[in-house]
Amino acid sequence: MAQAAFEHFDGLLGIAVAREHTLDLAQLITPGQLGSLDEPFTSEEIWAAVCRMPPHKAPGPDGFTAEFLRACWCIIRQDILDAFEQLYALRGRGFGKLNQALLTLLPKRADAHKLGDYRPICLIHIVAKIFAKVLSLHIAPKLDSLVSRNQNAFIAGRTLHDNFVLVRQSLRMLQHLGASCIMLKLDLTRAFDSISWPFLFEVLRQYGFDDRIREWLSILLSSASTRVMLNGVPGPPIWHRRGLRQGDSTSPLLFVLAADALARLMHRALHTGILRRLHPRRSIPAISLYVDDVMMFCHAEMEEVIAVKSILGIFETASGLRVNYGKSSATTLHGGEDADALLEALGCQPAALPITYLGIPLSSRRPSPAQMQPLVDAVVGRLPSWKAWLMNKAGRLALVKSVLSTIPIHQMLALSPPKKTLKQLEKIQRGFLWAGREAAMGGHCHVNWRTVCRPLAYGGLGIRDLERTGLALRLRWLWLSRTDADRAWQGLDLQFSPEERGLFHASTLMLVGDGLTALFWEDRWLHGQSIRKLAPLLYLCIPKNRRKVRTVAEGIAGNAWARDIRGVVGLQEIGQYLRTWQLVARINLSSEPDKLIWKWTANGIYSARSCYRATFHGSLTCHSWQLIWKGWAPPKVKFFHWLADLDRCWTAARLARRGLPHHTRCLLCDQEPETIRHLLISCSFARQAWHETLSWLHLPAPLPMHDASIQDWWSRARDATPPPLRKTLRSVALLVPWMIWKHRNACVFDHIPPSLNELLDRIQDEVRCWARAGDKGLRVALPPTWDVH
Repeated sequence: MAQAAFEHFDGLLGIAVAREHTLDLAQLITPGQLGSLDEPFTSEEIWAAVCRMPPHKAPGPDGFTAEFLRACWCIIRQDILDAFEQLYALRGRGFGKLNQALLTLLPKRADAHKLGDYRPICLIHIVAKIFAKVLSLHIAPKLDSLVSRNQNAFIAGRTLHDNFVLVRQSLRMLQHLGASCIMLKLDLTRAFDSISWPFLFEVLRQYGFDDRIREWLSILLSSASTRVMLNGVPGPPIWHRRGLRQGDSTSPLLFVLAADALARLMHRALHTGILRRLHPRRSIPAISLYVDDVMMFCHAEMEEVIAVKSILGIFETASGLRVNYGKSSATTLHGGEDADALLEALGCQPAALPITYLGIPLSSRRPSPAQMQPLVDAVVGRLPSWKAWLMNKAGRLALVKSVLSTIPIHQMLALSPPKKTLKQLEKIQRGFLWAGREAAMGGHCHVNWRTVCRPLAYGGLGIRDLERTGLALRLRWLWLSRTDADRAWQGLDLQFSPEERGLFHASTLMLVGDGLTALFWEDRWLHGQSIRKLAPLLYLCIPKNRRKVRTVAEGIAGNAWARDIRGVVGLQEIGQYLRTWQLVARINLSSEPDKLIWKWTANGIYSARSCYRATFHGSLTCHSWQLIWKGWAPPKVKFFHWLADLDRCWTAARLARRGLPHHTRCLLCDQEPETIRHLLISCSFARQAWHETLSWLHLPAPLPMHDASIQDWWSRARDATPPPLRKTLRSVALLVPWMIWKHRNACVFDHIPPSLNELLDRIQDEVRCWARAGDKGLRVALPPTWDVH
């Protein structure tokens, strides 16, 4: 087995494949303005690289992680600097000893049984990892100015979802225009492992990378050796002769630069007439790349198909990146020539819409519940691995917020899921939170789900409301369409719902400068208001297509805005017209560009977080949320107080309202009916517990009043408490009610008699536990002899 693994990966990584063609890259790539990338390495940038490495991940053959470097930097710093001085001088002869790696195999699928079913990950020596990280920090800032907008991987400011939106909008436009096209989803065989080094360095030279940084990269690549790990035993070394190591910080950046040549090759083919534009009047991109995920469009004609396949073949022989047509697919749009003949010429499998692209269902229409079912299944699939019956509700809440609520975000960023799908996802979250299973009956759910999904400050648990989350996430496309003209999908007429446009309109202001981007009829540019708001009847007289394109500069020039008015104009419209004329006449344009302002952030820039919170704007703030959620306490205690604040604990009074068996009077005092406020505040038994605890901790706070809530008492008692003891008071306000509730439950379910002494003993034990666990407020109040530090 070890020999087979060695031969497999030696053939894959250790043998350079001769190239049959080269590309005239001067015709494809214009050198960039890269500045100086070959400055001497400094101690500061090496330390910055160490700090940006994951501290506990992927130890190499030496067994060291970045955490070791940080802890021992003062000891090993000079040795690292000496090594970098040698590398700067291009003396890399002995660097191979520090550039070794172990190759571990991660299965790509559950039933992996061949070596090809495993993904090789290199665990690289720590010194080589530092060198690679430093080089990546040199290269990464330059990618945005070098790489085509059709490639969005590993570039700051660009995202995977830009590619999805680009492909989806291209597909929608081609469907709408009735173009006969083929959409190709191409699979590149072992893309990282097969890229040609000569091709890579030709690309780097053409981009304008100077000799020294290319030499550094050459040292990093050519001195690398890898041993395959099987059952914990490393095999013989494999000396790399092609490909890029997955685990090396420079690998994704170099791959993106090399793969971008394919996008430029396609653009050149369109420019020279080898391929025809997808539509004569609309600019629709023919290719989209995200790392090795390639989507292409071409006309459904044999001549075009042959040309596309020839281009891919030339790129393969020049770069080493080969298309696996057996795993690729082709989708025909609006017929064209004989589809079977075209597919046979391509060698691809036919695929009908929707298809999956970048983990998201791709179609020209809004996805149906059936198409979104894999998302629901993915959420359900997480439940069996969690032993929910061993968790309290606070533990399940943490999993709902950190896992179940986050799984849909990837798709909701680009799609608007059907309401049925959102209800299914919410049903799963609700069932897991309240009952620890996939679904929960109404009786298990203590609080309405809409209340649960409100932010903490508004009386909820902070679980994301999926509908509001999707709305907030998708507003980024409206924001980017108005603020970033360089996105690859600009000009493809993105579609937005009335709810999305309404929220965006309410959340933005336009500061008019030159008036070239501010929309005259739509934006809020007239003293913070839009003409839609100031003159609603006049606004209705403007054709829809004119509202979306008329800029302020165009409208003011020669009062062109007045010529946009169509239809019958009455007295009210004339009055609004005159008021608008007066307001517009006072506007003076400047040479500064227009600026779109997002109202909900201090810097005026959109964020999904601020947008989500804006959807709750105007809601009533929960008066007790800071007491419950801001102080130190175990999550289960905070969860209990949240339920108690909403009167959702199963007291006798609540059982009576549901017609369930209950005690007629409070079991602790045997005097009054048991409500949550009586049990925790006004019960004589509870008040004795409050008095003894406050006295024991030397807190000068008064006892809670009979008719007050815990929040009201805490607010008044805080003013009477010295500042050093206010955190102690907050902890006591959370701890004592929790212990009273537990003692009450023991009386109800274990049938033990109420005992004040036992309760006080348990309160003292709990105080000690909280203090040892990190409650600084209680540590201050406890005597040093308790040893809780």
